Amino acid sequence: MKEEKIKVLALLPMELPKEIKLDNTLEAMQKFAGGNIECLTFHDSGSEVTLVCNDEGKLLGLSLNRPLWDGADVLAGPGFLSGCDSEGNLTSLPQSAMDFYKEKFRAFIVEI
Repeated sequence: MKEEKIKVLALLPMELPKEIKLDNTLEAMQKFAGGNIECLTFHDSGSEVTLVCNDEGKLLGLSLNRPLWDGADVLAGPGFLSGCDSEGNLTSLPQSAMDFYKEKFRAFIVEI
């Protein structure tokens, strides 16, 4: 059954990662990201985690946020991490992954 609200890890430019609850709707996710969304998968916490972000963040010139994949790419604009079920639906981020990514994404990009 699809969760009405999901607990996610918000990644906002110039802020430390923080746990928030978000309505589990496309509209709420697009509002958070500021436009059309893109979903990217991470596997480095031991569980499948989805990064939801603005699909055109770099093209729109959104503020740089955090390095991804050990600096191979960068997140532009706001994003959040969630879990994912076997059917591809977004779910609350498991606490173990929440703790792992809070530490991993503590460092953010400061634009001068």
